[in-house]
Amino acid sequence: MRELLIATIVAGAGACFAGLARAQEQAQPPWTLMIYGAVDNDAEGHFLEFIDGVRAALDDDPGMQLVLFIDRSEGFSNDSSSLGEDFSGARVYQLHKDSADRLDVSDYFPGMNPGEEHELDSADPRTLGRFVSLCKEQFPAQRTGLMIYSHADGSIMCPDDGSGNEMGIPALSGLVGAEASVDFLALELCHMGGIEIAYQWRPGNGGFSAETLVAIPNAGAPLDWHRAFARIRSKGHATAARGDVHDPASMSAAEFGRLLIEEGHAGRREWVEEAKSSGLHDLTDPAVIAHAREAAGCYDLGAAEGAKRAIDRLARALAQDDGMGVLLELRGSSDEDRMLNYAGPGKFQARPYVDLFELLELIAASPELGDDVRSSARAAGQAVDELVVASFGLEEGFEGFKPDRNGIFIVFPDGQAWPGLSWYTPLESEPAGPHGRWSFLADGATPGNGKVENWFELLDLWFDDPSAGSGGLNRYSW
Repeated sequence: MRELLIATIVAGAGACFAGLARAQEQAQPPWTLMIYGAVDNDAEGHFLEFIDGVRAALDDDPGMQLVLFIDRSEGFSNDSSSLGEDFSGARVYQLHKDSADRLDVSDYFPGMNPGEEHELDSADPRTLGRFVSLCKEQFPAQRTGLMIYSHADGSIMCPDDGSGNEMGIPALSGLVGAEASVDFLALELCHMGGIEIAYQWRPGNGGFSAETLVAIPNAGAPLDWHRAFARIRSKGHATAARGDVHDPASMSAAEFGRLLIEEGHAGRREWVEEAKSSGLHDLTDPAVIAHAREAAGCYDLGAAEGAKRAIDRLARALAQDDGMGVLLELRGSSDEDRMLNYAGPGKFQARPYVDLFELLELIAASPELGDDVRSSARAAGQAVDELVVASFGLEEGFEGFKPDRNGIFIVFPDGQAWPGLSWYTPLESEPAGPHGRWSFLADGATPGNGKVENWFELLDLWFDDPSAGSGGLNRYSW
């Protein structure tokens, strides 16, 4: 009886503590969205316009706190209305619909004192990490989101004119710890919807990670966040938005991502249709074609590891099948794409960003490849389908795009373009810089053992020139 009484008391205490934890969780706002404006470059003007639209659309909904880090450039600072004054350094604000409260963040950023200007290197991943730590401690919420706004090209991001530095994509998870991980990550950066990037920031990587990622694989304007935010409404908070509203109290990271993809597609579609109906543009007009080359995806990063394993199995099968000639025929040259390519003509000489799901479909259907290759491609296609939660690609720019399957790229250049991709390496970059150390390229492979074990080693085997000596691209020994 005594043991039963003790067990009952312990169980009751446990229930009380669990109830307290739930009460504390319920007392926190559903969401904190951290906005990292690394605009110490020419993206500043567009960014401030973007922020104004976001603030107005959210309309101070109590379910989502907005916190802004902004690093401005002396050469491009001329807006004094968005944040109350013009300045050229770095600051942190809590954003409201009609106001922006500058925060004292000197405990997190020494030297960044109230009333003073302070220059930071927003290309340093540790700056971003400190901002996330600040927001998590000062603006706790049930779910956290991070949006990064700047320039990027799939190999680096967030160039800082003041420091002359760029942020390496692998460096973010290498220099920022797992405690800065977020539920939701959105990249308003060009050419960031790639499997290599999704895998780099997957959960459980040992450093910074995210559960859900929204990114665009091509180069283009920001997604229509103002349309999405007009549909995020707590109970009793009015909106004039069209479509179903999403209560932030129950909105998951994946639901947030789907909403952004849905409204991004609707906004792009509306722009193109208006341009076509205006009589000023048609589908042969370069402005319409450029705007129509728009795509975006929402990815479940928990599925990235399974997708990588499946792609690596395919790489091993291709090495055994000697499938180089067939794959290059399917891919087309850098001057002639035969499949969806997210680097438009003239953007990158190498044009290496090909749609992963379409590549796998073409491999699986090729009669010139063996059964093991084709079955591996089908399995990899299923894994990629699980990775891509939602996606769109406008048909004027990406004919045949399959929503929710296409919309994530893999780096696959032709042989002639390979030497231009020195950043695409599992090794330290040469010369020293922000590139290199990509987990997707390193994991699952042993350099120098004479075996193809992952996707990178397959490309390295096919394209690297051992005779180049120390000037060879990645210098794996076969």
